[in-house]
Amino acid sequence: MGTKFTYALILTAIGAAFRLLLFFTGFETEKLATGQYFQWALLPVVFVVYWLALKAVREERPHQALSYGQGVGTGAVISLMSGAMSAVYTFIHLKFINTSFVDYQLEIIRAQWAKSGMSDTQMEQAEKFTRMLMSPGISSGIALFLGFLFGLIVVLIVAAFVKRAAPAVPGGVTA
Repeated sequence: MGTKFTYALILTAIGAAFRLLLFFTGFETEKLATGQYFQWALLPVVFVVYWLALKAVREERPHQALSYGQGVGTGAVISLMSGAMSAVYTFIHLKFINTSFVDYQLEIIRAQWAKSGMSDTQMEQAEKFTRMLMSPGISSGIALFLGFLFGLIVVLIVAAFVKRAAPAVPGGVTA
């Protein structure tokens, strides 16, 4: 499990560092509307880390073989571990670092609600529900689920490029 854990930790550390960078530059606070788009900058990095992870796992195997299914399975494990670690970080980040994140997010959402014609009463009710969903605990659960799902989607693509059949051995039997 060492290689898988290492790459899950790398993914989590990159995500946490990026989130801290957004926080300290104001793109997770007063410039949140713009900062939301910066999340896409992580996409190529995530692809590269998964590619390196699957390649490292493949190189550890006898005959350096990795089927598509093994690659997806390995990536799913990495994704689940990274999602769990990211969930813990999300809780810490929202509970102790960016304690006003919900307020900044609601500023943006309220403007959208007003634009769509919601009444003040409707917005108050929706805000209560939204605050509950954005609490550190629930946000952590969402981070776990979305981290796993997003990682799985990336791995489905990356595993197709990293897979390698076992070499044929003399006598027509594969190893």
